[in-house]
Amino acid sequence: MSRQLLLSAALIAAAPAAAQSTPDWFGVDGFEFITPATVFRFTDLDLRDPHVFLPITIPPFPTLCADFTDNVIPTTTVSFNGSIQDSYSTDSNPADGVLDASSLLWFRPLRRDGGIARVDNGGADCLAPAPPASCSASTTAVPQAYVYASAVNGTCLAPLAGTIGTPAYSPSIATPAGPCFVTAARTFTFDNGGTLITLNDAQIAASFVGNPATGLANGLLRGFLREADADQIIINNAALPGGSIVLSSLLAGGGGSCSSRNDKDTHDGEIGWWFYFNFVAEPVTWLDP
Repeated sequence: MSRQLLLSAALIAAAPAAAQSTPDWFGVDGFEFITPATVFRFTDLDLRDPHVFLPITIPPFPTLCADFTDNVIPTTTVSFNGSIQDSYSTDSNPADGVLDASSLLWFRPLRRDGGIARVDNGGADCLAPAPPASCSASTTAVPQAYVYASAVNGTCLAPLAGTIGTPAYSPSIATPAGPCFVTAARTFTFDNGGTLITLNDAQIAASFVGNPATGLANGLLRGFLREADADQIIINNAALPGGSIVLSSLLAGGGGSCSSRNDKDTHDGEIGWWFYFNFVAEPVTWLDP
């Protein structure tokens, strides 16, 4: 069955605020349900900051603090970003002819002229094998509607100053440049196998490849996870010690974290973490309105 973007389980200095385009969100004239939509499917999604850490003990060796963002957890084949990639490209959970996870962007319409319009984001049922021949509406996922601004040039979205880790992680956070788009900020919810994880003031942006667009590159999804919320979220995975763990303990600076780093940020008076994901997306045939 399809799911929305999975949270299963780098960086250089942030671009200054002045380098990022600031759309004029007033006078939106395109926020209506336009059909047919121009549709793209995420083919990869990678967490770039913060990283996730897990204490691992393999007797007789001392406990080590494993960064499993891109590297597999010792004695397993599981990594955070690898699990996301697998879910987008395989049909195994369950094996039902539908890719395990698909996240789509529906542009209604697609604009790249500096105008403002509507884009929806959500899960869908996409036929296996990858890349899917087509996608259709999911019976469980409800797309979220966003207002987006397009830009001919400039940077559409960048890391916020002072919110990336020290020292910087690698790979660094890619930033989308024009022609590109960026959504207005809103609450964004991940469905992690039934566990909901909420990012506040989340935005989605990417560069358009080709004209007409044949893909989205240097995609950036950023949003703020409050520590109070992360303390209440239990991540379940057979590869984790005991099969489950509190999300905040995987994040540097969180209670119980094995990392000596502190990746915490502050946003609107709340302590938590700014999350930065990079993604790429490709066109897909959409069978519904």
